[in-house]
Amino acid sequence: MRLAVSFLLIFAVLFTNAQQVVVDKLPKSTDEFIQLRNKIATTPAGGATMFMIAMKVYESDKDLGNQFFVLAVDKNRLETGSTYKGYALRRGDIQLITNQMAKDKNLTNAYIDGSSVDNGYFVKFPYKFVYSTNPYSGDIKTGPFKVFIKCSGAASPRPITLKKNDKGIWKAANWSSVLVGIKKLQ
Repeated sequence: MRLAVSFLLIFAVLFTNAQQVVVDKLPKSTDEFIQLRNKIATTPAGGATMFMIAMKVYESDKDLGNQFFVLAVDKNRLETGSTYKGYALRRGDIQLITNQMAKDKNLTNAYIDGSSVDNGYFVKFPYKFVYSTNPYSGDIKTGPFKVFIKCSGAASPRPITLKKNDKGIWKAANWSSVLVGIKKLQ
């Protein structure tokens, strides 16, 4: 019992500065996505949310989701392609996203606050994403910067690393941990 209490205390100290980003609806076009991105991706948590929105849309509309990924990720994760304005998410990245989401249909919902194994990862609007940081998240002034997104399918929040572009928009640079499996439904 003492070990569990110590772990919780250490966990609480390391993960601080909880932030929430709330999304009332999913964008239905690249124009809507860009408007939302320009509004909320002025913070690392907002940038991470845009990546999560791209994942959520990708579940039901691969073409639009792919376009959203191009708009939500750091330029170093893009290659020449025809997805959006001459760019595409790197082949290996989109394959990993596709494969991991195919393995678990509830993956994206596990990151929306209110979902749980007990409720079948059910979510409803508004979608709330909960983030924390720790002393090792990086320097928010110079980036890159790491936020940790709450996951109801995991024991601890999972990191997403972001970089700020020259327009002041935070974009996902590393998201591999959010693609790791989640607790299976009973």
